[in-house]
Amino acid sequence: MISFGALIAFSAVNLSVIKHFIIDGKRRGSAAIINYIVLPGIGFCLTLWLWTSLSPRTLLIGAIWLLLGIGYLAFVTRGFRRPTPVLELAD
Repeated sequence: MISFGALIAFSAVNLSVIKHFIIDGKRRGSAAIINYIVLPGIGFCLTLWLWTSLSPRTLLIGAIWLLLGIGYLAFVTRGFRRPTPVLELAD
């Protein structure tokens, strides 16, 4: 069974590679295009393809869970005006 949350995470990882290296890092050149656009783009497309294998019930429950999480985050950050909470682990 494919997890809704895992697919969100895989999609986000692939998109964040493109943003981090190409947009923020301004990496250029043929190697950068292959490593930081083409390969993550293929990974993102494969993840999109996996989304099609999810049942409608899974998509509905996952979307509801996602909206609840965004709502909770909005509550905790007072409408996204405060920073997100940080977990600090003492050594």
